[in-house]
Amino acid sequence: MQRVFLLMTALLLVCGLSIPEVGAKKKDRFYFERLGYAHWEFPVDKKVIALTFDDGPDPIYTPQVLELLSAYHQHATFFLIGRKVKQYPQIARDTALLGNELGNHTYTHRHVARMTESELIQELNETHDEIQRATGEDTKYFRPPRGFYDERSVLTAYRHGYPVVLWSWDEDSRDWEAPGVHNIVKTVMSHIDPGDIVLFHDGTGNSKQTISALKIILPALQERGYQCITISEMSRLSRAAANAAHK
Repeated sequence: MQRVFLLMTALLLVCGLSIPEVGAKKKDRFYFERLGYAHWEFPVDKKVIALTFDDGPDPIYTPQVLELLSAYHQHATFFLIGRKVKQYPQIARDTALLGNELGNHTYTHRHVARMTESELIQELNETHDEIQRATGEDTKYFRPPRGFYDERSVLTAYRHGYPVVLWSWDEDSRDWEAPGVHNIVKTVMSHIDPGDIVLFHDGTGNSKQTISALKIILPALQERGYQCITISEMSRLSRAAANAAHK
């Protein structure tokens, strides 16, 4: 249902038509997505998806994820915690050098709802600075811890240069709960569609199951003809598809 709404929204925007104001009044997902403040998925015309990994860098699991991605010639977006980047700068550097994108996941992984606006800005800036020091890269996207979002946090992040990136509603692997490798694989592969954003974690104690699941998921995606790309690449493809439809 959500995908149908997004496709209808994209068509309305391309045709220059107005969009119903229900979402704007509620300030819900569709309001933020329509304005480009936040993304749960992208309308694209190619078989591409975005794998995303939260809570790293981790000295045990992040290198294993990087090795698997490289083995299958795929890329992902890693939402990094600033204090962990300070602790493991070389792992963050390796992540970027292998062609992956680095996102901002706050400095301390505090719940955004418990932060003031100035505290959120400070966490974003400190994480950006740690990532830049370690890798020379600027971060372009923000993922709030636990996926929490509201109008205040989304607008605060966006005004400071960070569109919010969450994940497709049917592509939360819930790997942090250690649900079992079979369940992780089933959750991801049962609903995969072009433009999806898939949520994984490489920085939790349960990421061992994530690694095992990726060993099944990556070749399965390849077999289905999917390419895994970064959020920035997905965004560019989405804009190109919209422009082509407009012509």
